[in-house]
Amino acid sequence: MNRGARIVTVLLALVALSLSSCGGGGGGSSASPYTGLATPAVITTSNADNIARQAFQGGDLGANAVIPLAPAGEIAAAPPPAGPAALALVRTVSKTAITAVRPPGAAEGPSLRAPFTESGVISDGLGGEARYTISGDDATGAFTGTFAFVNFRGDGGGIIEGTVSVSGTVTQDSIRIRFNFQSVQVVDMNGGSDVTAVGTVDLTASLVQVAETGTATLDLFLTDNFTLKTVWLSHVVVGTTVGTGYSDTTLSGLIYLHDYGYVEMETLTPFHYLTGNSYPSSGQFVVTGKDNKKVQLTVVDTTQFLLDVDTNGDDLWEVTAVVAYW
Repeated sequence: MNRGARIVTVLLALVALSLSSCGGGGGGSSASPYTGLATPAVITTSNADNIARQAFQGGDLGANAVIPLAPAGEIAAAPPPAGPAALALVRTVSKTAITAVRPPGAAEGPSLRAPFTESGVISDGLGGEARYTISGDDATGAFTGTFAFVNFRGDGGGIIEGTVSVSGTVTQDSIRIRFNFQSVQVVDMNGGSDVTAVGTVDLTASLVQVAETGTATLDLFLTDNFTLKTVWLSHVVVGTTVGTGYSDTTLSGLIYLHDYGYVEMETLTPFHYLTGNSYPSSGQFVVTGKDNKKVQLTVVDTTQFLLDVDTNGDDLWEVTAVVAYW
């Protein structure tokens, strides 16, 4: 494996909770950090826009957990979501971990030893550090490790503080890795948000360049440190395919929104991002709440989207509106 020599920036911060009762349509357990409504969301014409935006934001955030690492010294092009604090968390930790355990390319030749333990410090160039220790076996590809972020500036303008443990296996072409997050704080210096992330992310990603793919399952709690409101991504499955000049993302599962309760998310058409664009140029997904009432978000272009609302659960759209991105 190619360990510390090619470590660059970092991607995700999710922290260790052994979530005893994640998912399902009833809400969190007594030990859950989620403090919002734990019943199905009641979708109405007055809240459909907010529910669709928040669900899209949470899912889009999760999508960045499955973007594989760019070549050494480069930043992987990924679609920034509406929640830059969480984006910084996801993108930053994953990059670091994947780079640390990524096997060498063919030109670098085979590894000369099997069991190993390596420690090091990654500087962000601005005074922050990511300190890591990784142990593993070059023969089997199995590894475990810990990353501690101290005032680390990650992707998306966020400052990351906290510890992430990782474990998994890696081959020449792919990686399976589990992130365990223990109260990781992300402060967005651009928008002023301050979020604490707790939970787990299980990632499977291709390490093959050109057509990179990845899938992640997220059990992730995000707490706003100002309002103390929470969002819970419960067994949310996110898939990403990265091609030349674009990336496509899908998401499905439950998302609990503090003020509204939970909705079921389903992607009907993958969100298509052109490299360098902050918002998708196409894509469609639908969220369903109580009594089969639902709202569908369809991307029109990179500046606006279409909202269709089923206000009575009859699978017909009673309200349609074109809305600009915030």
